Amino acid sequence: AMSKVIELVLALVMIGTVLAFGGVQPVTYSLMVVVLFLCLLLLVAKQTLGGKVSLRLPPWPLIFAVLVLLQLVPLPSRFIMSLSPARLLELDVAGLGGAGKAWTTVSVYPHDTVLTLLKFLAYLCAFLLAAYVFDSRKRGSTLIRVLIFLGCFEAVYGIVQYLAGWHKIFTYTKQFNLEEATGTYINRNHYAGLLGLVIPFALAAAFYSFQRWAERWQAGSARARSAERTAAAFQSVFYLFLLVIMFVGVVFSRSRAGILAAVFSTVFIALLAQLTAKRKVWMVGVFLFLLCVAGYGLWIGLDPVLARFEQMREPGYLQLEGRVAIWKDTVRLVRDYPLVGTGLGTFGIAFRRYQTGLLDSFVDHAHNDYLEFASDTGLLGATLLFAPILYLLGKMIVSLLEDTRRFRRAVILGCIGSTLSILLHSAADFNLQIPANALVFAVVLGVGYKAASVEPRAEAPATERPPSTEHAGHATSSGEPGGSFC
Repeated sequence: AMSKVIELVLALVMIGTVLAFGGVQPVTYSLMVVVLFLCLLLLVAKQTLGGKVSLRLPPWPLIFAVLVLLQLVPLPSRFIMSLSPARLLELDVAGLGGAGKAWTTVSVYPHDTVLTLLKFLAYLCAFLLAAYVFDSRKRGSTLIRVLIFLGCFEAVYGIVQYLAGWHKIFTYTKQFNLEEATGTYINRNHYAGLLGLVIPFALAAAFYSFQRWAERWQAGSARARSAERTAAAFQSVFYLFLLVIMFVGVVFSRSRAGILAAVFSTVFIALLAQLTAKRKVWMVGVFLFLLCVAGYGLWIGLDPVLARFEQMREPGYLQLEGRVAIWKDTVRLVRDYPLVGTGLGTFGIAFRRYQTGLLDSFVDHAHNDYLEFASDTGLLGATLLFAPILYLLGKMIVSLLEDTRRFRRAVILGCIGSTLSILLHSAADFNLQIPANALVFAVVLGVGYKAASVEPRAEAPATERPPSTEHAGHATSSGEPGGSFC
């Protein structure tokens, strides 16, 4: 019962944060932080009263959090000099004492560091809660179901905005990105980022249903088998239809990085699925799906979308667009604060001294999550954050190829595609700074960690037993043949 309540609350938090402009408003992310903290607190209290706390957490996020806490602690100037010499120089330039000041913090603006640390800890709570509630033995997940249909809602909302020229997000009138689909987001790139996180799960659901259909096809033509085969085929087509809708939503966002990340991750996991399914009909189905997306887009009109890519061929476009200038200036910032950075969440303030382009604008993000975390927390912090994610991605790929459980394999497939999409998109934008997208990513990592690492490790002692029919991928009396991915 506790697990179901937590899963429902986590799903509602995701829905609320996504629908509330991506959670960028203080009231929204504050509620998100409070609810997730309370959920984890209640779970720990319940487990403590039961005599055993069974939450599994890798050490790396905690080490990263400790590093950020050290950025907030006033330290002797001599120690600061060894960690971050540019920090004292900055204080001297500002007339605030610098080397003559006995104690100071690594963070150039502790207020923003505290705020961003609270968000990070909330995402860590979401990771833990998702890992706690996910159980592949149930062959269904409310979290994944919510992700898929939330993505469909956003895609349909964005398509309507694009085709009807409707500039509304509920009662709010959009001021920016008036010619693109944005769903309930202000920025088209973050809208595309969310869909990139969700699209792989629709493909994974189609793959799961396809596997069930293929197995029923081989099992014979009995009436019961025929009904199950028809249901599986319908579910596979249904999820492919949802996939088409979400892809069209990404295309109409006109986010170049978002489109490329979604396409690359989809093709990648489709090929991975082929390695496990080893059926030509699967790749034929994926090819037909891509034709449907391209055909539907051409029918509606892709000229404005293609024009966005054509702009890149214009002389000097990359310099005029602004991202390259921001990246170059951010690299100079990282060089001055290489080890521990300027403080988590302080990019906008620290960047002012290094800004050489877009001088009439306040640049609050680097438009590259890797560079921004490197500037905020140094190369040490960026490594602590992204290296474990890349390791988990590799772990999920290995687990996918080795796992024999059909449902869990499909879930891992979705997690791989989702992770790959956001990591690719993060090279050209700041999706991980948007609360809704960071929250969804944390949930995806939690599910992937549980499915690819925790569950197989827990089952290791039973590996010498004779494989059950479910492990072998055949029909069982457990109810899986008649079930669905969600």
